[in-house]
Amino acid sequence: MVIAGQTAGVGFVAYIFVLLVLSRAGVPPDVFKMVTVFYFLALFGLCFMFLRQAVSPSPKVSMAKEEVGEPTYLKPITTAQLREGFDAPASVTDHTTRTLDEIPARKL
Repeated sequence: MVIAGQTAGVGFVAYIFVLLVLSRAGVPPDVFKMVTVFYFLALFGLCFMFLRQAVSPSPKVSMAKEEVGEPTYLKPITTAQLREGFDAPASVTDHTTRTLDEIPARKL
């Protein structure tokens, strides 16, 4: 719960800084209203998420030795398997490597 309070405090100080920057830039008052509404909605949303995370109990996962077993195999509905005897190239670089022959440089 402390982090939500710190976020709100830092957010309010940052809001004052944003207002000072906007007022020095000569922004019209309608923009101040829109910035204020969206800024505090975002700040409220952040604080709400932090509080919800802090208040909700985290699920306890029990992994006793008797519960751990072989994972169950789930057969996929569609499989993209190659047919038997499919002739595929052995490597991407097969027949693509060339040796460089020495070419004498011509003087202009």
